Amino acid sequence: MIMRKYLYIIILLIFAGTANAQLGSYAGAFARLGFGARGLSMGNALVSDAFGDVFGYYNPSLSVFQQQGIVNVGYTFMSVDRKLNFVSFAKQFKLSNGKQTAGISLSWINAGVSDIDGRDNDGRSLGMLSTYENQLLLGMGFMLSPQLSVGMGFKMYLSKLYEDVTNSRVGIDLGATYLAAKDLSIGLAVRDLGVKYKWETSEVYGSVNGTVTENPFPTIVDAGATYSLPKNLGVVSLGVGTYINPKFEVKDTLGLVTKSDQKMNFTIRLGGEINLNDYVKVRAGIDRMDLNTDDFWGNIKPGAGISLSKSFSESIILGVDYSFQYEPYTHKPMQNIGIAFKFK
Repeated sequence: MIMRKYLYIIILLIFAGTANAQLGSYAGAFARLGFGARGLSMGNALVSDAFGDVFGYYNPSLSVFQQQGIVNVGYTFMSVDRKLNFVSFAKQFKLSNGKQTAGISLSWINAGVSDIDGRDNDGRSLGMLSTYENQLLLGMGFMLSPQLSVGMGFKMYLSKLYEDVTNSRVGIDLGATYLAAKDLSIGLAVRDLGVKYKWETSEVYGSVNGTVTENPFPTIVDAGATYSLPKNLGVVSLGVGTYINPKFEVKDTLGLVTKSDQKMNFTIRLGGEINLNDYVKVRAGIDRMDLNTDDFWGNIKPGAGISLSKSFSESIILGVDYSFQYEPYTHKPMQNIGIAFKFK
């Protein structure tokens, strides 16, 4: 297990150092994997989906369309002792004037790696180490007209790289959704505005040898359209994502500095959900069809999933969601199982 983990970390470092255009080589990669079993199985093409269960993660303006309150909890099975967990809530409500519709969304993403065998430069054991990253989101949406909603999300990132090397940063999401027809919605979201990690290592190496390193996040611009199929058959969604990757500098142990210009990645997302009946839904999608990479097929993330639900009363529905998604550059899948609780 330990040797396999070391090899995996080496591979990640190679990709981060030689393939700067890859979407996972910038800070905050855990927050760009997607959200929940529904999102992962539908290729994360949910920026415009106003017809199904919504997550403020994709677009804070979507919460106004969640007529039933929904609480979702998910756990992800991943290789190499990694973890990725989700918790979310969304609900539409009326403002005090009783006329204008608004919505609220809350979410939490928890990621990390455990059981890392720590060693010093002489190979002596430092014990087992772990890292974690968290994203907390509060989003609000408002209907400006019967067709148009806008929203804003406030994010808090809490992370730990090593003992006494921690981080807390704030970011902003913006979003809008337009109902072009009763069965067609268009969405736009700008995510992770102004977010960057700032690591200070003086607590570990002392004030002389300690450094301050800043790692900006890419800014994500997502646009998409969702079509609600006739006779409540399901939905299909298409999304286009633009990753505005930051400039950065890396200094090695010899003092050599490697600089990267600001780059942009363009990806296509496709997803669909079919209602087999009132209790069973099947889903499929493809994420990260990257138009910039030479290895187009090696970078895509196909996924599929299923949802089972049961109504216990007119106001309470309990469901179980499952997703299966391949990760690029590995034969190990990422599987998520979630529990959804709906109420009026």
